[in-house]
Amino acid sequence: MTLEKMKSLDKDDFLNMLGLESKRNPVDYMVPALALFGVGVLVGTGIGLLVAPRPGRELRADIVQRLEHAPEAMARLPQRANDAMHRVSDQISEKLHDGKVA
Repeated sequence: MTLEKMKSLDKDDFLNMLGLESKRNPVDYMVPALALFGVGVLVGTGIGLLVAPRPGRELRADIVQRLEHAPEAMARLPQRANDAMHRVSDQISEKLHDGKVA
């Protein structure tokens, strides 16, 4: 190996020559996992649409209707989450006052 080639080697090349590899960080694990999850969601959705008990025309109309109402539902989501959080908080407070939770 010439001196010029040795100068052009980076850490990964050197470790590869020794039969080693650099330590992987969490992103190296998460990106493929999320990609596989996304593919699984798409495949599952496609299969679900194919075996749906409705005719295609009705199913498409239902999807269009849900997409049209999606912005309204998304706008209500923070309030619904806040309400749910308050309900759970009240239930926990009641149980603490009743002595049911240690």
